[in-house]
Amino acid sequence: MNGIKNLLKKQWVIIKNEFTSEPPKKLLINSAKILIGAIIVAFGTSFFLLPMNIVSGGVSSLAIIFNALPGMNSISTNIYIVLINWIFFAIGLFTLGLKYSLKTIIFTIAEPLTVILFSWIIETVVVDGHHILDITNIADIQLANGIIQAEGSDSLLALVYFVAGVLGGLVIGAGIGLALLGGGSSGGTDVFNLLMHKYFHIKVGTASLICDSLIIFGGFFVNGYNLLASMVGIISAILCSFMIDKVFLGSDQYFVALIVSKKWRQLNDYINSTVQRGTTLIQAQGGFTGVDTVLLEVCFDKRDYNLLQQIINQIDANAFVTVLRATEIVGYGFSRDTPKSNMMDIALPPDEARKIIIQAKKQEEKKEREEVITKGDGDKDNNDRFTDK
Repeated sequence: MNGIKNLLKKQWVIIKNEFTSEPPKKLLINSAKILIGAIIVAFGTSFFLLPMNIVSGGVSSLAIIFNALPGMNSISTNIYIVLINWIFFAIGLFTLGLKYSLKTIIFTIAEPLTVILFSWIIETVVVDGHHILDITNIADIQLANGIIQAEGSDSLLALVYFVAGVLGGLVIGAGIGLALLGGGSSGGTDVFNLLMHKYFHIKVGTASLICDSLIIFGGFFVNGYNLLASMVGIISAILCSFMIDKVFLGSDQYFVALIVSKKWRQLNDYINSTVQRGTTLIQAQGGFTGVDTVLLEVCFDKRDYNLLQQIINQIDANAFVTVLRATEIVGYGFSRDTPKSNMMDIALPPDEARKIIIQAKKQEEKKEREEVITKGDGDKDNNDRFTDK
């Protein structure tokens, strides 16, 4: 009995920390991003992938495969999406823990329900006897025995396949990227990828590639050995991955330059004044020569790249420069508009935040006191004003 109580207490702590680790405003914004991301994914799935039976990986593709199996088509594709999402959610809950499941709960609820809603809209909106939102009407495409067929030309069918795959991949990738920005997860087959990483030490990216490849390979058979459908599925999966990176990581490119130069003072002044980027001076020592030197570090974006290179070449053409690509830089001048933060935006309780500020002030006073002592001016009054009360 005590074991159950301790387990429930532990789970409650996880839930509490998950919802109190961020300010309410930020939590609300992140939840909205996950919800909107789920709706966007549902839109791409309902309007582009499902009507054309495009298998590109993920839960919707598994639903298409199950629905196409003999004796399994009594359940609609939309219902399969709901069932598979919740099955993966349950597996994730028991194998990856409550913390992971909390990150997927909004997406797991919203995405399948919105798929059903969009599918209903596509079937309901009829103008002059035509389902104008149904992409299959473009080429009078019909589904026969689980295989897409067209009454028109094969070239038109190929074009519709390609357009649906491209748009579906881009839209779904944008939705997943937005959900990741909100700190959430799309759940579904991600559970498989994380389990492969946890138990077999396979990289998540590699596991994702394996999972999607198996699903697309399975789709080749259920789509009547349609190579065109499989090729479009691969293109759609690649575009989805590309769009996730674009939305999640952003279009900005950030770099970090590490500069070793005897003229580091001049470089530092020019970078601060001309490039208008802050720098960090790091005391370093040559591993081979043993000579003490200064390592100049500067963060910048792609717009400053050429200018920085020109400054380095002009001041010290022999400088040793290492340029690294940064995924993200959080701080003033990059992801913050102002150098100051509101106390309420700090993801800490106000009391703890005040303690950190007080400690920082004490460290600053201590540093000033040490500087006065180092000067050796002998003025006792200067030391007394720093005495702790």
